[in-house]
Amino acid sequence: MARVSKYRVEYKTYIQILDTLDLVLGKMKKDEVRSFLFSLLGRNERIMIAKRFMAILLLQRGVSVSEIAKRLKLTRQTIYRLDEIKELKSHGFLLALKKVNQDELNRGIKKILLDVAKEMGSSRKGIGWQNVLKEHV
Repeated sequence: MARVSKYRVEYKTYIQILDTLDLVLGKMKKDEVRSFLFSLLGRNERIMIAKRFMAILLLQRGVSVSEIAKRLKLTRQTIYRLDEIKELKSHGFLLALKKVNQDELNRGIKKILLDVAKEMGSSRKGIGWQNVLKEHV
């Protein structure tokens, strides 16, 4: 888990910081966002965020917690927590999932999910991962 300073900023400052980040990210193209995040975040932070988002996508598509844990090397507890957060804070995730389902993004995400599904299904015959993912992607 990322560490946060024990010294809290004022709420007004916090909002200004978030507004600035939103503005910057909203105006960037994909390659610019990646470059920015690679500059801003450490390797472990990038991996953590990417794994959490992929876990949310896989949960949304009905992949089991144990398979997600095995593939993404996350604990089941983390995945259960992400699933709970997804339900409690669904608005942000619904916006992200809507973006994923747009045609341009969908092709890339679908390939990633199908690759994950193939690896997951390679040791378990008859699960039908490709069918699960095709229905939802």
